[in-house]
Amino acid sequence: MKHLRTLLAITVAMTFLLGVSVALRPVQLQSTATVHCNGAVLTAASGTVTSSSCDGELASRVSGLLDDSVREVGDILDISWSRRVDVVVPASDTELVSLVGPAFADMAGIAIRDGSGQRVVINRVRAAALSDVELGVLLRHEITHVATRDLTSDSAPLWLVEGFADWVAFHSTGLSLRQAAPLLRPDVSALPADFGGAGRDLAYQQAYSIMVYLESRLGERGVVDFFLRHASSSAVDAGAVDVAGWREFLRTSIG
Repeated sequence: MKHLRTLLAITVAMTFLLGVSVALRPVQLQSTATVHCNGAVLTAASGTVTSSSCDGELASRVSGLLDDSVREVGDILDISWSRRVDVVVPASDTELVSLVGPAFADMAGIAIRDGSGQRVVINRVRAAALSDVELGVLLRHEITHVATRDLTSDSAPLWLVEGFADWVAFHSTGLSLRQAAPLLRPDVSALPADFGGAGRDLAYQQAYSIMVYLESRLGERGVVDFFLRHASSSAVDAGAVDVAGWREFLRTSIG
């Protein structure tokens, strides 16, 4: 799971911020120079997985996890959304860049919105290395972004947007806070902000732990309400989270 945490911190960063700001093009599956790959579409009850026939194993794994992932996200959120997600596994690096832009091409997964609607794009190289548990976490994280994007302000802070997506993603894994966030320390003094620098890994895990802390105070539905209330605002008050309470929670939870 530490492997997944590293991948998530490296490859899921800034997914919400893509929005419609990146110029995106429709999917056009490409053949490689040495192997002929055809476009393929797998259909699940909750969406589709579009891929190259050369990536059939990964596409099959994603398709097999899709219905449960959508259901689990929907059960937690309990909001009005389509409960349908289309996933794309680009056949080449060139196609991947055409969909997400060069700045985001190193991500394992990313939620985008373009002329074809909202979709989840999976990096075939990075995602193929994940176990089914890890791949499910990645899918639920991105599906959460898809489900909540229209309810979330562009100015919502990353600790809220990414922390909530992680909270939903890890909800059904049964992992303890320490297992899911091994870098956590109890000596926190402010909400995490370094989601793009050297402290990125820790920032993601701190953001996740804030949601776990809020769940201990507000309950599961309370966390969802907290997210929807603050994420839809033009700005989030720095006092929305009791940092002293969060710090004490970490001390008692992880020592």
